[in-house]
Amino acid sequence: MYRLLALDLDGTLLNQENQISAQNISAIKHVIHHHGTVVLCSARPVKAIAAVIRNTELEYLIRYFISFNGAWIYDAVEKRDIRFTPLNGGEVKNAITMLAENKFPHHFFTRDNILSSSSTVSDYTRYESQLFAMELISIESKVITQRDDIVKVSIVGPANFINSVADKIDAKFHRQYSLSKTSQHYYEIMRQGITKGEALHCLSQYLNIGSDFVVSIGDQENDISMFQFSAVGVAMGNASDFVKSRADRVSQDNNQHGVAFAINQLWPL
Repeated sequence: MYRLLALDLDGTLLNQENQISAQNISAIKHVIHHHGTVVLCSARPVKAIAAVIRNTELEYLIRYFISFNGAWIYDAVEKRDIRFTPLNGGEVKNAITMLAENKFPHHFFTRDNILSSSSTVSDYTRYESQLFAMELISIESKVITQRDDIVKVSIVGPANFINSVADKIDAKFHRQYSLSKTSQHYYEIMRQGITKGEALHCLSQYLNIGSDFVVSIGDQENDISMFQFSAVGVAMGNASDFVKSRADRVSQDNNQHGVAFAINQLWPL
């Protein structure tokens, strides 16, 4: 029997209305009641992950969060960090130089806020601020380089722009940073080595659960690292063909309770 279930949020556990279906909730409860541990894994900050399950039956059943694509592992019961891995000052400075040279629209994340040093704030930045209920703060670039709590940098824009940016930055900076496209409008820069899969490995060791007992479910390229670590990696039906090709199984889409569909196959009633 599998012992740890890692769930992506957007496009996976959440449907297009950003809600968790009753079918998905029931299936997750089934895993937990059979002594399984469920961890929510997202590009979102901790408080935005917590908000997803607030006032649902899952609020007091899910203890662990992997946040910011692996940079923050959090114990929601003891309300403490298991690990927090921000960018260092040099990494932030180099990223700012690259962003300025290319005039890429972007913003920065701390634990609690979104920071923008741009004179014109992108609608994509405003959307994340509203979605995550994080205050958007304007700040000078030179002040950002002096901070020690910048967790990640998000480059934002239309899908065709993000696709072109991803190829260029991957080619030039893949040895310096951990880089991932988290959706069609967001491309993220974090400390080298940080991925959802690496964080899932870290949490599994913390919980003394081997990879042979881990299942992960996701829909985006940043979920592939979880598939690589897990005994079973499940791509959602709404995932791209590339993501599906890297998974062990393909489920139904997020508007057809794809999480519940996968759980019912792997944790039979």
